[in-house]
Amino acid sequence: MSLRLRIALLTALVVLLGLGIFGLALREGLHLALERQAASSLERLLSSVVLVQDEEGRARFQVDGGLLSAVLPGTLLLLLDAEGLQDAVGLLPPPEALFALIQSNHEGYLVREATRDGLTLRAARDLGALLAPLQLLDRLLLPALLFGGGLAFLLGLWLSQRALTPLERATREAQALAHHRAWTQRLTTPPHRDEVGRMVEAFNRVLSVLEEALQAERRFAAEAAHALRTPLTLLLGHLERGRLQEAKTQAAGLRELVERLLLLARAEADALETSAVELDTLVFTQAEALRPAFTARGIGLELELPEEAVRIQGNEPILRAIVVGLLENALQHTAKGGRVWVRVNEGGLEVANAPSHPRPGSGLGLRLAEALAKAQGARLGWSSEERRFLVFLHLGEG
Repeated sequence: MSLRLRIALLTALVVLLGLGIFGLALREGLHLALERQAASSLERLLSSVVLVQDEEGRARFQVDGGLLSAVLPGTLLLLLDAEGLQDAVGLLPPPEALFALIQSNHEGYLVREATRDGLTLRAARDLGALLAPLQLLDRLLLPALLFGGGLAFLLGLWLSQRALTPLERATREAQALAHHRAWTQRLTTPPHRDEVGRMVEAFNRVLSVLEEALQAERRFAAEAAHALRTPLTLLLGHLERGRLQEAKTQAAGLRELVERLLLLARAEADALETSAVELDTLVFTQAEALRPAFTARGIGLELELPEEAVRIQGNEPILRAIVVGLLENALQHTAKGGRVWVRVNEGGLEVANAPSHPRPGSGLGLRLAEALAKAQGARLGWSSEERRFLVFLHLGEG
């Protein structure tokens, strides 16, 4: 069942329920009003009755124009004593119904009584005649419910069609985008900023994020291919010339790069275990291991470590790969004779180098460190000014 049909049926059901409750409340209210009005009329009738005596000394109703006008159709006025019925005014019912009224059986009648001079005055109103308007209401209620429900159903169909037309258009456009894999295109934004409009805007934002992610993946793949092609070419050249030691060193670098890529794949696929890691110790160890490479390139390496240990909660292999990636990026993109500063603080790690490469951070190392940091739940950013390049890594405290 379509959403439009469900909305129309729900609208019809709500309208039917509302009309039904309103109809029953109206009927009950009319019923009470008619009975209350009739009871008040009977009480006024009893208070206005005048009794007289006939030639035999028996009490009788004084029948005049006022009494006759007060006895409405369906109303019966009885005068009773200990022996039974003495007098009656109004259209008498069948004998059995009249006998039941005399015996105080009020079924089918609304009755009010009064006592005067030892006699009982009883005024009765036929409920059938009294509640005749309710019977008309009962006959009209079902057709009114059917008409109201049908009208509500058609109105619900029309309103839901108007409301869901932008959603149907957005659905067709989304299916077309997925079919043609046109991630650079966007859905048409509805003119009204209602729920559908906000949903389309949210979907377009998702497409923008997806496009950025795809572009980042393409850049990362291109940079990875370039980063692997160059050492592979050097490795093949060393092997052709028989330089086994150089080839072994180049192969070790390739293995380290592949291990970082595998570590990134693991970090994005699964939630890695974390533990308390001393960031300052880890940075010191990796920096000292790479210091000979900095010295060989004529680049100074300065460490600024806190006196107290900086403990953070993280995955140690990922953190080590991030630190190595940042240091290697600084090594590759710092001009000869330049300097690299490494600073550890409570918030994380900062690596600055100057003078930097004209295009700092364009290699795979920084991209890989950024991806690893995101997988670790950290944030990696950088800034560049006057050939000074700063990379900062914000980590949570352990």
